[in-house]
Amino acid sequence: MTWTAYFGASFVPVRAWQVTGRIAEGEDSLPMRVTKLLAVSLLLLSLAACGTAVPEATSTPVPFSTPAPTVEGQLPPTEAPLAATATPPPAAGAPATEAPVVPTAPPTQAAGPTAQPTQAAGPTVPLRMIALEVPQNGAVVRSPVVVRGRVSVTPFEATLRGRVYDAQGQVVGEGPIMLTTEMGQPGTFEGEIPFHVTAGGPGRVEVAEESMKDGSVVVSAVASVVLESQTASLGVEIPGADEPVTLPLHILARVGQPGEQVTASLRWQDGTELTDTFTTLRGEDGRGLLIDSLDWQMESQPPQPPSQPAELELRNAAGTVLARQPVRVLSHDDPEVMQVTLYFVLGEQLQPVQRNIPRTEGVGAAALRELLWGPPPLNLAGFETAIPMPEDVLNYHARESDWGPRITLVGLNIVDGVATADFSQELRSYAGGSLRVMLIRQQIEQTLRQFSTVQEVRIAIEGETEAVLEP
Repeated sequence: MTWTAYFGASFVPVRAWQVTGRIAEGEDSLPMRVTKLLAVSLLLLSLAACGTAVPEATSTPVPFSTPAPTVEGQLPPTEAPLAATATPPPAAGAPATEAPVVPTAPPTQAAGPTAQPTQAAGPTVPLRMIALEVPQNGAVVRSPVVVRGRVSVTPFEATLRGRVYDAQGQVVGEGPIMLTTEMGQPGTFEGEIPFHVTAGGPGRVEVAEESMKDGSVVVSAVASVVLESQTASLGVEIPGADEPVTLPLHILARVGQPGEQVTASLRWQDGTELTDTFTTLRGEDGRGLLIDSLDWQMESQPPQPPSQPAELELRNAAGTVLARQPVRVLSHDDPEVMQVTLYFVLGEQLQPVQRNIPRTEGVGAAALRELLWGPPPLNLAGFETAIPMPEDVLNYHARESDWGPRITLVGLNIVDGVATADFSQELRSYAGGSLRVMLIRQQIEQTLRQFSTVQEVRIAIEGETEAVLEP
């Protein structure tokens, strides 16, 4: 047998017999002893070389830690295995050692789309709403139908569009309805829509806000009503049933025959009675039409009964009752009464006249409506009006077929001190004349200028301000 011994940088073959032979020969000198020692060392090194070499560990070295002192009879504390520390592979022939289970971190989810930053909320758009209070569903209406209500937001130019539809959905009347509030603010509206039907029946009244861009309806309110035709409706149209009124009492009734004498009597509940006689006109349907005002005709202080119910009764010359209407007459000192100033013509000048009216928020529009009824009946001062009265309208040579018997106020709009008074088309019956045109304008302007919110007045006919009231 031969072993290979490593001396410095050289491998030297050593035969066993050389060692054992010399030992057997009994050589025991110092050189011999050294030789024996070297032989034994080579033998041990050779035996060690026959084993499996342990590869060098490549794991990350574990930080040095001082072992905790142990207590006799107890096991030393076991340190938790360090995560992510590689374990050196076992030597050949050694039992496999299971690596400690290290909790695995959950997989990182892919990042989703980044949420966009929340933009600051813009200004809230107010809810647009129209509430139609008059007429109510099921009401029987005559031309012109009075509309009244509220809006949550006043539209552009403070103008709504009113329409009357028959049972077939055809438009039988329409006109602008103007508000008295500023654009963008809540407000109220009141106006009249003239209409014409040949036969009465179901219909509907609509008040709508229209888009300035394409004319489409933005929001609307509708009331289902019963329409009465002008030819079939008879009786008192003004005042309305149980309506609060003041004196003079304005009357519009379709009764009797044209040119017939009709007596109007107003009887208070306490027995007070006011009576006068009028001559009926020929209405647009050829029947009798009474349009006038009832008031005390005396120089001394007239009776002033307190506010109470009363009844208006119309009779012909034979004493036959033609129509009745219940009302509530307000006393001049009632808190529900307010006073306005109207301007009428005396000679070629305007003179102010005080008049009591039921209290209302739309006082400017109420004053204009009162102005359209004309001066006090049979007034001793001789007041007149340049504004066309019903007889002028009905007898106007260029009268249109859809005209009513009198001028009505379509609406009044006051914005930034500018008041636009919109009247129905019957105002065109003024028949020209520079003086009359000037007086009409002055009557309207002076009546409106009594209010501090009005600095300028514009006059319109059915929404048009061009070519209005030209001489």
